[in-house]
Amino acid sequence: MKFTINRDLFLSNLNDVSKAMSNKPQQPVSSGIKIEVKRDSIFMSATNAEIAIQAIIPVTSQLVIEEEGVVVLPGKYLLDIVKKSEAKDILVTRFESNVVKIVAGRSEITMNPLDVEAFPFINFDRNGVELSIDALNLKQIIKKTVFAASTQNEQLILMGVNVVTDGNKLEVVATDTRVLVKKHLIFPTEFEKISVIFPSKSLDDLNKILDDSEEIVNINISSTKAVFSFKNISFRTRLIKGAFPNVDPIIPHEFITKIKFNKQDLMATIERASLFITQADENIIKFALNKDGNVLISSINNQIGSVEEIIKPISCTDIVPFQTSFGYVYLLNAIKALDSNEVTISFAGEIRPFVLTGEYDINYIQLIVPVKI
Repeated sequence: MKFTINRDLFLSNLNDVSKAMSNKPQQPVSSGIKIEVKRDSIFMSATNAEIAIQAIIPVTSQLVIEEEGVVVLPGKYLLDIVKKSEAKDILVTRFESNVVKIVAGRSEITMNPLDVEAFPFINFDRNGVELSIDALNLKQIIKKTVFAASTQNEQLILMGVNVVTDGNKLEVVATDTRVLVKKHLIFPTEFEKISVIFPSKSLDDLNKILDDSEEIVNINISSTKAVFSFKNISFRTRLIKGAFPNVDPIIPHEFITKIKFNKQDLMATIERASLFITQADENIIKFALNKDGNVLISSINNQIGSVEEIIKPISCTDIVPFQTSFGYVYLLNAIKALDSNEVTISFAGEIRPFVLTGEYDINYIQLIVPVKI
């Protein structure tokens, strides 16, 4: 095996593929990157229990292949070598003595490869239902949903994001029972009907290698896996088995008041009001609408003290004094996911879920469940 590759091209593809390396491998090979050199292309791949990523680099002026071959190298060290190199081109050679030599400028590095035979077989076959969506919309969907998924292993289904198609409508839902997000998009063409659950962690990893562009991402969905194809990348994830709960009945449609805030002002006020909150299980803040139409946001820590701050909203449909309590982290994450400069919070009652919307966040709602204290 012998090839010479442009350092920047090598690094870009290693960065993408390395997202699938196992952080806590049961076997050393699970932390490796497989490099398969063929006559006209290089195939680089990595995998863990959840995802697999493959990058195909064709021969160009930036890649010269002299000998075919295959090797698995420790991914972290390979990535660090290329990242820290200042060379324009990098020469990689495998010798019969089972040693890989990397020449980058003045640096000459030898590495002991991992066991190729132990590297897991990765199936990137596309034999399921095909969907297509541009990368920009896909990134928006991921940004606006994955934060609401559960991180608790005992709620496996809720650790995923539910994607449902109905005609030309694509609907996406995520919830951990304390916060719920729901977004839908309308497309000019109809989709084949599906209902699948993507692991939220997988979508978060996918989002890290997607470009902010209108490039089309093809998604092939079978009964157990999905393969996302874009640029020279194939990204495979397993699917979560089971039926996602119907969330529509818990979304209120009648409200006692709707309060509009400046997004940045509201976020800053919440962050100041939560200054004394030190533990994740004590992240409760109080929200009270006063008779003068202002809102009091407060929190208390019995060991440190309390914080109160009044914020004047942009508008309030009905001044109905009430108060409610909720986890401030949920509200902050929900606000950050909005693209609008103004956020409207619609309250159905003191202990009923409330809804967040934004004028520029079309077909997107967020719901937060209050905490009884």
